[in-house]
Amino acid sequence: MSLERSAQKSHLESEYERYRRQAEKARNEGNKKKAARYYHECASVLEDLADIETSERLTEERLELARNLASAAEKLSQGQPIKTDDSASDDPTIRESSAGENQSLEHDSDGQNSSAGGDTPASSTDAANGEPAKASQYLDPQPDLSFSDVGGMTDLKETLKDQVIDPLERPELYKEYDLGVVNGVLLYGPPGTGKTYITQALAGELGYNYIEVQASDITSSLVGEAADNVAELFEVARENQPCLLFIDEIEAIAAERSGGSRKTMSESQMITQFLTEMSETKGEDVIAVSATNLPDEIDGAAWRRFDERIEVPPPDGTARAAARRIHLRDRPVLTQEIDWEQIKTQTEGYSSSDLEIIASNAARKALKEARDADEVVPIEQQHLEAAIEGTDSSLQAWNES
Repeated sequence: MSLERSAQKSHLESEYERYRRQAEKARNEGNKKKAARYYHECASVLEDLADIETSERLTEERLELARNLASAAEKLSQGQPIKTDDSASDDPTIRESSAGENQSLEHDSDGQNSSAGGDTPASSTDAANGEPAKASQYLDPQPDLSFSDVGGMTDLKETLKDQVIDPLERPELYKEYDLGVVNGVLLYGPPGTGKTYITQALAGELGYNYIEVQASDITSSLVGEAADNVAELFEVARENQPCLLFIDEIEAIAAERSGGSRKTMSESQMITQFLTEMSETKGEDVIAVSATNLPDEIDGAAWRRFDERIEVPPPDGTARAAARRIHLRDRPVLTQEIDWEQIKTQTEGYSSSDLEIIASNAARKALKEARDADEVVPIEQQHLEAAIEGTDSSLQAWNES
């Protein structure tokens, strides 16, 4: 069966966008090594794209960008800055070509520049006029997920059912014991362990409206602006009850205040506003879920605002198997001829995001063979094992830190 070049190109462009978003997210988190890994993946995908380009000019542009990204990744892995020739920018990602052929890699369907957050909500102010954002800019589509879509994580799902969902379904019973509804939940643990995914499944399980933001959507160096962003965010959540509000990288918003570092006025106002808003959610049909990889950096007063603080550990064998199914389900795989127990054992100690990289790398290895054969070559044991061998666990760096 002949492969369609356009299908190959579309797949690779999708892979590039996904890795680039992950790289930018890691940079925003200050995780240079993780960002370097994803930029290396971007460069690899671009090289594959260059192989299938029919235009010599586009081929060279892809390769030039791949070289730039590989160089940026190398600098990041060594802890060096990656400033470009334009001193106003340190973003190593793609620049649009003069003819605009690279638009599919740099712009979304409306021609707007893609952001690091991908599907995350827009910034809390309108860039054109500074006016407060509309609710539609914060509200995400209700997640089409439930706990039945989450493989493994059994203890975590049971904890959320017992401590978050059941009190909402039987408030009178809990009232008899002077126990109220949970309005604040903190999820903490290593990066890439599924904190965002389980939160989306929780919103889907509850059938709540959903808001998802990164700390970078809220923070600002301008005095008062970050605090206003926090207030506006919670206001939108309250106006759209029932609502689950998810804030990732909460340590950037509610950082420890008693340490040696001095806070700017903007940071102090932001933390104070966050504490106020968390207190005011009590009694509202709003659940504020926050996630962090750095629980020790969260301010003590903010920590106490969360009714439940729940650790999200690395995925167990069942969760890894589920992640593997998700990342391979739309790809040709010789399922019956793969020793899945061996794959599960070999991926012990890998995060969910690591497994995504492994699946993509295995697919690219099979795709390279398919291009030579001009027919579909399914993903086999050898492709998966080679991808595992070539992918370092991000949790290893976490455990050593």
